[in-house]
Amino acid sequence: MYALTLIVAALGLATAAPSHDFEVRQAPTVASIDRYTASGCTGTICNKAGAGDLHVGCNVITDQCQQSLKLNYKNANCKVTIWRDNACKDTNQFANVTSFQCYELGPPIKGISVDC
Repeated sequence: MYALTLIVAALGLATAAPSHDFEVRQAPTVASIDRYTASGCTGTICNKAGAGDLHVGCNVITDQCQQSLKLNYKNANCKVTIWRDNACKDTNQFANVTSFQCYELGPPIKGISVDC
């Protein structure tokens, strides 16, 4: 009887275990921007469904909204930098984006890094 109880308990635990891999959680958003297709923060805006959310590290810009941007918010002690390349290593244009004014580059914006 004791062996039967152990088998039933083991089977119950096996079926209670999740059958899928655990989901990896994304890093928290530490800043947010609105990006635009045209200079002067005009034209189409690409911040639908979290497209303007920034995380710590290099945030690569791959859509068409690469001409100008406005900062929505940034966490305290975080530094936002706008880059001309998608590796966040080439010459930066604006090394410490803090105001909510419009920022634009001559070349398209390819990366935005956040250090906290």
